[in-house]
Amino acid sequence: MIKTAATQDKDPDRFKTATVLALFFSGLFLVQGVFLPYWPVWLKAQGLSAGEIGILLSLPNWVRVFADPLIAQRADRTGNRKTPMLWLAGIYALSILAFPVSSNFWWLAALSVVIGFTFSPLLPLGTTITVHECKARQLDYGRVRLWGSLAFILASYGAGWVLDGTSVEWIVWMLFIAGIVNFAITTLMPDPQTDRPLRSGSSLIYLLRKPVFLIYLGCIGFAQGSHGTYYSFASVHWETVGYSHEMIGIFWSTGVVAEIVLFAIAGRFVRGRHPGILFALGATAGILRWTVLGSSDDVWMIFLVQPLHAMTFGITHLAAVSFIARAIPQQLATSAQSLMATLSMGVFLGSSIWASGPLYGYFGSHAYYFMAGLSSIALLFAFWLMRSWRGEDQTFCD
Repeated sequence: MIKTAATQDKDPDRFKTATVLALFFSGLFLVQGVFLPYWPVWLKAQGLSAGEIGILLSLPNWVRVFADPLIAQRADRTGNRKTPMLWLAGIYALSILAFPVSSNFWWLAALSVVIGFTFSPLLPLGTTITVHECKARQLDYGRVRLWGSLAFILASYGAGWVLDGTSVEWIVWMLFIAGIVNFAITTLMPDPQTDRPLRSGSSLIYLLRKPVFLIYLGCIGFAQGSHGTYYSFASVHWETVGYSHEMIGIFWSTGVVAEIVLFAIAGRFVRGRHPGILFALGATAGILRWTVLGSSDDVWMIFLVQPLHAMTFGITHLAAVSFIARAIPQQLATSAQSLMATLSMGVFLGSSIWASGPLYGYFGSHAYYFMAGLSSIALLFAFWLMRSWRGEDQTFCD
């Protein structure tokens, strides 16, 4: 029997799958909602310099350069993604408890490596499962993904409220609790078994030899890299100029609220749209956003540009997922997701966060101007992708 749209909406299995996938992103971004705004604040409280903070924040991104492809290629070869996710989520939650043991830089660096190896691969593995289930059950990816953004808001605002009434030492305990919640939700994830790889050789090397895929990586890489100063020193800077932790949480939440709205309504706009156009919109918004944050600490100017996070991150993320869903066969999807995450969040963002340490130490908030430059490069790559790829489905099925 052919299911109508109304019948699909009432399909209990479909609803259950959508709920579990939404919970997965919620658990993942509960962690991020505490980590991104407040981990630099905890590191600063340990007496570390801006340069040391930059190194420690960039280490997890650099580790994923090796961890994500290694785990992803294994997952593609076995067709099993859920089992490694459970191990990684469990080890991550336990490793958080080791951070308060010592404030020694090298101890914190070693633990940052563990964090990078265990937490970073969860997103590409889980996203691969999500995209597979959304295609199989006709779910709107954006509406599933927005629950992660909502969890980020609750975590960032809630953590700010807690910290204003306690101390920065609570950051570790909030991360541990979020990690346990994330592990519990991961146990509920679907476990779709995909076909064996299309070829016997390395799927990673195969993809990296495709010029169009490299251009795509340039689009997402420079776009994500442009967030380096924001992710590493926005909270530190706002705290320095006198904003409370609760207000800092509101600043972060404002951007993510806009991202949620985008994910809720962008499905029809994104569907069938060339990813290069979406990348170009995100890059243009980045040039504006980082230029303003680099030139003003005024509360109203911050509120004015924070909604652009919906474009600098949100529309860019949808463009990246759309390209993989359209151009990459399912048997290569985890490898493609991993390469995208590895290079954009590892090499590009990791380098940007590392560079933001000395840049912020020397230029203060003017370091954002360098981020605007990265957005400009992302815009050029977006135009290049529009000229180089016609939008064919399953581009790499040769």
